[in-house]
Amino acid sequence: MTRHVDLLSVLYRIWGVLALVAGVAVLILAFGAVAIITSAERAALGPDFSATLTAATFFVFATAALVWGAGHLVTGVALRRHRPWARLAGLALAVLNLFFLPFGTALAVYTFWTLLSDETRRLFNPSRPVPDPRT
Repeated sequence: MTRHVDLLSVLYRIWGVLALVAGVAVLILAFGAVAIITSAERAALGPDFSATLTAATFFVFATAALVWGAGHLVTGVALRRHRPWARLAGLALAVLNLFFLPFGTALAVYTFWTLLSDETRRLFNPSRPVPDPRT
């Protein structure tokens, strides 16, 4: 099962990087929306509620994507190191990944299959010495 946990770790890191890239892209869109709102020609027309709402929505989604990606990256690294808390974090993220069809769902199913096995539970047992991942 160690091979499956290592593969799951790689998949979580890839999923995290993809979320971070999406978060940065949406953040750039948010700054573009703010630039349009604050431009001189636009300012002469007065405040525009819809443009402000769009910029705020972009910032919310960008922040969520960045947090989502960082959570997957941290969990992926911790899974590779067999940290006891990483198993629970991976399962919690898997529940939320179920709603991201089709790739998140596939990742969630593979996560459940890998992290809920008895062999993996023993691997993440805190009383067991943690192996060095470099060996």
